Amino acid sequence: MSIQWDFSRKDYWVDTKAELIGEIENLLDMTETLVAEKEEMVTRSLLELPIWGSPRNLVITLANGGDDDD
Repeated sequence: MSIQWDFSRKDYWVDTKAELIGEIENLLDMTETLVAEKEEMVTRSLLELPIWGSPRNLVITLANGGDDDD
């Protein structure tokens, strides 16, 4: 016995589109959450940067990846 799929039914396409839209919304929500978390991490790291006495020290520290060995 084989299953016959009737793809011409409008309700099939409506249901399929609704499911796809739901999945896309879920992916967008997850992406938005990940971006917000990353943005928070970057903002926090920038706010936690120490204050330097000169632009030269700032550039040196940033070039070293934040390791201020001076």
